[in-house]
Amino acid sequence: MTRKKMTILEQLAAKAMSLGADEIEVEYKASYEEVLAVKSGLGLGIASLRRFGPQAKSLRNALYALTKKEQSVRIVDRTYELRARIYDSFGEDAFRVELRDYNNWPEWQPKNRSDNDKE
Repeated sequence: MTRKKMTILEQLAAKAMSLGADEIEVEYKASYEEVLAVKSGLGLGIASLRRFGPQAKSLRNALYALTKKEQSVRIVDRTYELRARIYDSFGEDAFRVELRDYNNWPEWQPKNRSDNDKE
């Protein structure tokens, strides 16, 4: 069985999640798109992409699309929802991507029928 190749956004989300982050921030700085994994307001640099390189262009396109409609991704047998917002950083568009783990949301998990029968 072949697996779908992960997009640059999915790769960065997977890397951030492996570090325990719940957000990704992408900002332009000195000819690079700097990517940070963020947890509780503390960021750690996980990537630096040349501003006009193909990966940075692909990432920006994915981020602009993500601001219009959230996306579900499957990474290592878990489903995550990605949501993005644009904010201004010194006159440039910067992005904050929220990483939500569907598997940790109790309201998304089906109830066990045998538990309901006992009530």
